[in-house]
Amino acid sequence: MDSTRIIQLSDCHVSATADAVYRGINPRSELEKLLAVMSDWQPDLLLLTGDLAEDGSREAYEYLEDRLAGLDVPVHTLPGNHDNHQLQSAVFASTAVDEALQISAGAWMLLLLNSSRPKMIAGKLDPAQLDSVEAALAAHPGPAMVFLHHQPVPVGSSWIDRYALQSAGRFWSVLDRHEQVKVVAWGHVHQGFEAGRGCVKLLSAPSSAINSLPGKEKFTPDQAGPACRWFVAHADGELESGVLRA
Repeated sequence: MDSTRIIQLSDCHVSATADAVYRGINPRSELEKLLAVMSDWQPDLLLLTGDLAEDGSREAYEYLEDRLAGLDVPVHTLPGNHDNHQLQSAVFASTAVDEALQISAGAWMLLLLNSSRPKMIAGKLDPAQLDSVEAALAAHPGPAMVFLHHQPVPVGSSWIDRYALQSAGRFWSVLDRHEQVKVVAWGHVHQGFEAGRGCVKLLSAPSSAINSLPGKEKFTPDQAGPACRWFVAHADGELESGVLRA
């Protein structure tokens, strides 16, 4: 395979009931607007990077599983601070919980990390998780991407930057030892964000429910609508990425 087409879908915030409202919108209706665009883009695999369910209900995860099945591609997930780890992993078998989840995508390795903790809005990674990242990268010299829910760098929006990844320095100390890491990507922030850290691209996925304008002290609705992030990972280690909107 010359390239792998990946969609990162994040912060769906769906609930058990179809008419549930989140921040003044219906998250199921917003997701439905995005599904047709995602299908037309023809991904090879789908990554869900947290806050799939607003209420952590089995019904919410089952709704997502049913609607995403139409894409007919592998689905891999990690939890967010609103998710129920046990129910999410019961519905989506390929879910990162205690250790890094390793996914092969052509020449690339994707590492999915669970940065969420019960009763915490901010993120945290345990030493055992970082050890699993270290071991996975040591065994894979090819290009790699790392995904988590919480932002490991500030995105410039104080309403969400107060709930970033705690002790991010330990996370970066592991990645800095492995030059093959090309991308670190996350959800949580409800906006598209792009920056760099050395040779590593720093990217966030916007929400499929509702997004905020960047650089705001308070959540300020972005009228551009639901969105997700796409990646095209080439066999030679090159990468393309952008935002896909309904």
